[in-house]
Formats: sequence, C-alpha cells, structure tokens
Amino acid sequence: MSASMGTDATGTWPPLPPSPPDPPFPRHTPWLPEPRPVGPGPVSASAALLVGAPDWLGERLLDQRVVALAGELDADTANHTVAALALLDAEGDDPVRLRLSGVSADLDTALPILDALDLMTVPVHATCVGTLTGAAVALLAVADHRTAGPHALLQLTEPRASGGIASWEVEARAAEHAGRLRRFQERLAEACGRPVEQVASDMRSGRLFSATEARDYGLVDLTAPPRRRPAGPDR
Repeated sequence: MSASMGTDATGTWPPLPPSPPDPPFPRHTPWLPEPRPVGPGPVSASAALLVGAPDWLGERLLDQRVVALAGELDADTANHTVAALALLDAEGDDPVRLRLSGVSADLDTALPILDALDLMTVPVHATCVGTLTGAAVALLAVADHRTAGPHALLQLTEPRASGGIASWEVEARAAEHAGRLRRFQERLAEACGRPVEQVASDMRSGRLFSATEARDYGLVDLTAPPRRRPAGPDR
C-alpha cells in the first residue's frame, strides 16, 4: 500500500486521531488571580476607611495616625479597627486621631473597639461629624479628647444585639445581652459623668442631642466652630 494513503507523520496506519486541544486555563484561579480593577473600587456597605477604601487612602491615614470610620460598622470593620488601634499604640507616643462620620453600630460590633480604646496607652483624640447612633456614641465618649462638629447629632439608643441565633438560644442570649448592655451603660455613664440610670433611661427614649447639648451632657468636651469665613469682596 502506498505511504501516501493517509499515513500520519509517524508512518502509522490507520492514522492516530489528532490530540484534543488543551482546555483554556481558567481566568480566575489561586495561581492566576483575576486582574484588579483600575482605579478605586466600590466602597463596602460599612464604608469604613480601613475597609473597602483604596489602599493608598488607608495607608495615608495610618501614616498620619488617623483611624477614620463611617457608616454602619460590621464585624470585619471592627476587627480591622482594633488591629489598627493596636498598631498605632505600639508604634509611637503621639496621640491617635479617631474620625467618626455618621457611624452606627450594634453592641457586639462596638464592644471590641470600645475595649481597644480603653486599653490604649497613648491619648485618643476623637472627632464626630454627622449623626452618631447606637453603641457608636460610646466610641466618641470614652476618648481622651472629644470634639463634635457644629452640625453633629448624637442619639442615645439601646444598642441591638446581632442577629442570626437559633430559637432555643433566644432566652440565654437575651440574658447575656442584658448583662452586656448594662456594663455598656455603666461605661458610658462613667465617660460622661452621669448616673447610670439616667443614661439607661435616655437610651430607652432614644434621646437626641445637638452638638451643644452633647457637650452639656458630657458626651463631648467641645464643639468645633466653623473655621471658614464668608468670602469678602476682595476674595
């Protein structure tokens, strides 16, 4: 038989079927990660500047010994905040500046940050703008130096417990939450120099404070006056 009748390059007959093409390499694997998007990515719902913000912004803030938080805090934000506070506390003796902008938090999220603030060996200077609600109020109140913007609002409410518990745990969890809430109220009362029963009552009623009222209550030390002056005819 002639060699030209369909033999392959190796001279075998019948010809071997062609090898199947290699499967395409998956785009996203641990060894070939998906490319990072160009420019700043979307900010997470918790909107903490330590979580979800561009890397350069978080690094610049930490370089300036600033921890900035905004929006509703979650467990991931709390963990990053505790780590950032510990890092800044160990790195130097200068004050740490805590910037709070429209922050709200439940009890389980706020307590680790509150404990981290109480364990700081360097002064903490806290500034509040926007509205602080729930357990986030204590993050401002326990700082060594506390300033509220002229349009800030602080609302004392009973911090809720985090959800996701089984029905058979409800009773035990309710008792645990009541004890943690009471200790939280005692710490907040100590920070603002008020009787704990007054603080507890104001939490139950959801009392709202302007910046000046918060200063008179003892939640902040001073309110920051506006620094920008209206532009004159020569400006």
